[in-house]
Amino acid sequence: MEQHVFEALQGTLSADDTVRQNSEQALKRLELDTGFPLAAANIALADEAGLAERQAAIVQIRGYVSRHWSIGSAKYEPGPIPDQQAKAQVREKVFLLLTSANRKLRMVAAAVVANMAVYDWPDEWPQLFSQLVELLHGSHDQVQAALSVFGEWVNSDMSEQQLDQIGVLIPELRRIFGSSDYSSDTHVLAVRVFTDCIDIIAIMSDTRREFVDAHVPPILREWIDHILHAIRQPLASSNNGPAILLKTECVKALVKIVIGIPRYIGPHSPAILEALWSQLQELQEPYLHAFVYQDSAHSESATNMLVYCEDDGDANTIDNYLCGMFEWISRAAESKPVRKFFVEKSKDSGALNPTLFFKQLAASLICYAQITTDMLEDWADDMDLFVADEDEDGYRFN
Repeated sequence: MEQHVFEALQGTLSADDTVRQNSEQALKRLELDTGFPLAAANIALADEAGLAERQAAIVQIRGYVSRHWSIGSAKYEPGPIPDQQAKAQVREKVFLLLTSANRKLRMVAAAVVANMAVYDWPDEWPQLFSQLVELLHGSHDQVQAALSVFGEWVNSDMSEQQLDQIGVLIPELRRIFGSSDYSSDTHVLAVRVFTDCIDIIAIMSDTRREFVDAHVPPILREWIDHILHAIRQPLASSNNGPAILLKTECVKALVKIVIGIPRYIGPHSPAILEALWSQLQELQEPYLHAFVYQDSAHSESATNMLVYCEDDGDANTIDNYLCGMFEWISRAAESKPVRKFFVEKSKDSGALNPTLFFKQLAASLICYAQITTDMLEDWADDMDLFVADEDEDGYRFN
């Protein structure tokens, strides 16, 4: 079986269309044998096999798990399902790939482990959670692999029984996020998983109120201090991609908290508002020079500061970061701990009047709401695009 699978995988890498198509059909036939996933897992682990074949093998396992691992899969296709012994062997081998030196193998293996976890944890794979937590204490590559698994696995489908595991995971995430030993990319992954954990806590906050009341306040005290520290860090003159991505994830976490568990964020709201307001003030001039003013003498330096390239080469900007700050402020403004910063009672009439801060904030938001040069050029070239943007509410804050 293993030799047949290896030959078929090699064929799928061929430049010859006929060979490639025949090999793809052969793999579909081989998938109907319950020995297929173990054979593919052995190939993915084999150092003597070519890297391309190993990567193709783990990708095939990913598709196999979706199609043949469980009848409960939305992509299930008729065919035999491996027995528990075969599944256990495949799980063990795929998990080992999380420690691979090759990043592509690790990342696809992480997706496979997360997919298996949906069907097999906790009943058939009870040790998975503790294995992943242990991996969080390994090398930087292993930490990223474990965080990638949690990133795809931790979601709102988890049941109330798993809330205790979330309570174990969050301190580990905070440890990683707060440590300078890890890269900015790793910090981003840790905050992203923490944000997913907040979703679960929010869902369980009514049925497990006692647990949430006991654990959330100390969690927020530790996390918000670190989140605000990351947000307050000034941007450099260029190459700010990692910093902007981390700031964006931090603001997303704050938005999730204010939406999902608002009653616990009150004591931290003034400090959060102060940090976000400071960021809006700091970024306003560079934003205007980079995106609004035409022929600005500072346009190039501002663009270098606020525009960055992602791994795939696509250019990105601070838009998501700004929108996240706007959303947090708009939601928090209605809460009692923050309302006092926006309105105050007149001593004479008792009427509510806008505070100086509210007026300054409104002026700043108007600056950010101006039409950018890119929007102006796009709409001038195509009026239908303007109509489409307005109809689809393409700009969340306008």
